[in-house]
Amino acid sequence: MIKKVASLICAVVLSTSFAVGNVASAAVIPPDAPAYSYTNECSSDLSISGTTATCESSVTGYYNKTTKIVIVQTLQKKNSSGDWDYVCSWNETINGFKGSVTNTKSSLESGTYRLKTVATVYAGTEHETITKYST
Repeated sequence: MIKKVASLICAVVLSTSFAVGNVASAAVIPPDAPAYSYTNECSSDLSISGTTATCESSVTGYYNKTTKIVIVQTLQKKNSSGDWDYVCSWNETINGFKGSVTNTKSSLESGTYRLKTVATVYAGTEHETITKYST
């Protein structure tokens, strides 16, 4: 009888330590946020006043790491199917680790618009591409 009780206690202790080990390892899993190697921040902002859209994209890399940033802004309009149509675009190259680009488009028709910002951020010949949308 004592052997059975001792075996049961050992089984409970082993299964409990296994479960605690799994919980502890699950706690160190990093969040789902993307990890960028050369980019610290990237934003895409759109404001519309009357029939004029102001499109602003800003990218900040890392000092002494990021060497160049290429920003492509695309203004898009939502169509009746719910898809986004091309309106116009601009691109700008920034030599350095941070910068922002502002462009305007006038004579817009009524509708729902967004700004798509695609930033290609370089560290020498290595690069990463980040896409951000305005609200």
